[in-house]
Amino acid sequence: MKISWMKVKAVVATTALATGIASTGLVPAHAAGTPPQDAVITLISPVLDATNTADSAKNLALGEYWVSMKWYGEGLVFQRAYVPIGSTVNLTYHVVDKNGQPVVNQDVMLRVNKGYSISTSMLQVDNSFTSGVDKQLVDQANVTHKTDAFGNVTFAIIDLDKAPLGEKKPAKLTDPTLPDGDLTDLHSQMLPQVAGQMVDHSVITEFHYYTDSSPEVVPATHPTIRLVSPGLTDTNSIHREDLEKKFTVENTWYAPGLHFRQVYAPVGSKLTLVYQVTGDDGKTPLANTKVKLHVNKAYSGSNASITDGKTATDATKDSTQGNDQALLEGTTDALGFVLFDLKNTDVNGEAKPATPLTAAPTTGGTFSQIFPEITGGATDIADMVEFHFYGVPVAPLVPAVTAKATKATVKGKTVYTMNITVKNANGKTAAVSITGLKAGLSASITSASQVLKYVVTKGKKTVKITIDGKSYTSTVVVK
Repeated sequence: MKISWMKVKAVVATTALATGIASTGLVPAHAAGTPPQDAVITLISPVLDATNTADSAKNLALGEYWVSMKWYGEGLVFQRAYVPIGSTVNLTYHVVDKNGQPVVNQDVMLRVNKGYSISTSMLQVDNSFTSGVDKQLVDQANVTHKTDAFGNVTFAIIDLDKAPLGEKKPAKLTDPTLPDGDLTDLHSQMLPQVAGQMVDHSVITEFHYYTDSSPEVVPATHPTIRLVSPGLTDTNSIHREDLEKKFTVENTWYAPGLHFRQVYAPVGSKLTLVYQVTGDDGKTPLANTKVKLHVNKAYSGSNASITDGKTATDATKDSTQGNDQALLEGTTDALGFVLFDLKNTDVNGEAKPATPLTAAPTTGGTFSQIFPEITGGATDIADMVEFHFYGVPVAPLVPAVTAKATKATVKGKTVYTMNITVKNANGKTAAVSITGLKAGLSASITSASQVLKYVVTKGKKTVKITIDGKSYTSTVVVK
């Protein structure tokens, strides 16, 4: 479907912050299943702009040229940034459809050291690794994650290269990058993808890794910790200025500058929490710093069930008193961003509110109050958020497989084809076994309903498709 890119930008802008966040709370979002063909994908962390990227104007123009050549969808943003060698960088993307609505529970594939990028870095993303050897049109790695309840998705990029490799440290973050082919070049390039690079409106980010023998020491006696994912605004969340005053003015429990918001999310939601952490000046990134996350924090009365996959909230701890029900820990990346991937596991939630700004219930709620900390609540300038979960969990889509044989005459010869329809497995890899065919067949599933075709011979065939360790077996007589 062809649409006007200017129209897309206008629609998204009406619901987005400057960082490109368009979380709109209870407004119906694009449902999981077939990927939207006009997805708008923006990078919300790290925050990259003309002040901290190399050759900003030149690279934006280069992205526009690639679009004019029909290699990428309209609106492509291309940016280059410097980070120390051996760094971890948390890339967080926000995904909306052509109407500016968050795309929830959608597979997003990160193309790591993508084809034609001449990427030379050795990286780890989850359990995937790059070799640092350019493969021309082939990506060095592909990793797929799902968007959360607000349309956000994060990938942690770990550079495995070591000094003395690495480029020379730039005098300024805006200095031009090395020319193509320079033997000291060390870079990676990332492209998030939903439906394809020619239909998505996406962003390419290239990181250049430099050797830093004297990293900057950033004073952090009262650091600032701000929530960037999800992006909460006055249109999608409730700003509790009354509680900010109670916590910081009427009492000195928290440092002045505390922000406190309440926000609704469906029961069973995945939550990608990303905080930007800066030093005492409120500007300089605080890298490689431990951050605690108080979940169902003390004196909040929180009762929602939350887990990060390793640690779950402990309902036996009384959160109305001085007990956190869970205490998590993360480390900021090279640019001062820290990620916490959480999931709500409640079976039932609150009644669905009429609007995102409906006052949160004071009794009978299902909620989790969360606060990040480095030096302490009374010294950190931080964001507190309280998630209220409503409704009942949406049942996950279960793969379905059917097999059917067809017969056709091709150039005077009879050809038998096994047609295998795979549904609800977009982004998965299917292992394929059919009687009479070679072992080890597999197929990548790239749509909500995909037909796999294999030429077979006459006779009784056992068809077995295995997805995520579960097998779907059927018997088909080909005649």
